[in-house]
Amino acid sequence: MEIEIKTPSATVKINNDNKQTEIINGRDRIVIGRVYYYLTKTIFLIPRLYGITAKEPLVNWKNEFERQFTHILTNELSLAKLLTLELYFKITSPKMSIIGTIQNGKVEAKVELKVLPELELQEDKIRSLVKIDSFYFSDINKKRPYIIPAIRAGLVASFYKFLPIRFEGAPGIPKTLGIISDFINSMVLPQGYSEEVLGHKIYIKDDEVYCDDNILYNADSSVLSLFPIVYFIKNSSNNDIIVIEQPEVHLEEFKETLKELLKMSKAKLVLVSNEAIST
Repeated sequence: MEIEIKTPSATVKINNDNKQTEIINGRDRIVIGRVYYYLTKTIFLIPRLYGITAKEPLVNWKNEFERQFTHILTNELSLAKLLTLELYFKITSPKMSIIGTIQNGKVEAKVELKVLPELELQEDKIRSLVKIDSFYFSDINKKRPYIIPAIRAGLVASFYKFLPIRFEGAPGIPKTLGIISDFINSMVLPQGYSEEVLGHKIYIKDDEVYCDDNILYNADSSVLSLFPIVYFIKNSSNNDIIVIEQPEVHLEEFKETLKELLKMSKAKLVLVSNEAIST
């Protein structure tokens, strides 16, 4: 599945099906990286549609897919304050394409079915819907996306109390914070968690996150910047995508450590940076 994003000054294409690390650079890199993240998240969140009411199964399935996609993406971009953008996007798989725009505060998306499923003329509508749904969803490579913002060091220092799991579950922060809540609510540290980052021990004690003998927010910015990258790379799989904004931030002295860490990733990496970071 390939995702193409066009702004007035840049065009980016990313293939979600391969493991190759991608780099988004240029003036619009942050915006493009975030829209890419939300397009991938929308694909991941879109539900199966075989339970809809349908008089014309293929037409109704296509219309419902467009409706669900547009609704989910609009909601995500609204929370992230990104509906003011002006851009074009296209998501392409062998059997279908999703072509759309973000313009004047509104998302428009249309589905093009490039290959049609084989349906029997007098087939039951429910059976036809199940066939159609399975035919196209088998073509959609759903990978769970994560995003690590450029301002991660400040976010971890500010919201460290929300990271540990407590008996009632991870507390989390409101979804209304958009990209910030996506980031913080994805970093869930179990009781007993312990990790070494740049020679410093990060661990949980009494429902607090510590770095060595101090609360986490007192840690050096290099540790706070690298810690989320360590966490996501060590806790992701081949079915995940990690978008890392400006991975080099606060890590000028540790570029080789960063490169070696990125090479360990099982997930596909999308690096949003003007720096040349080879993996």
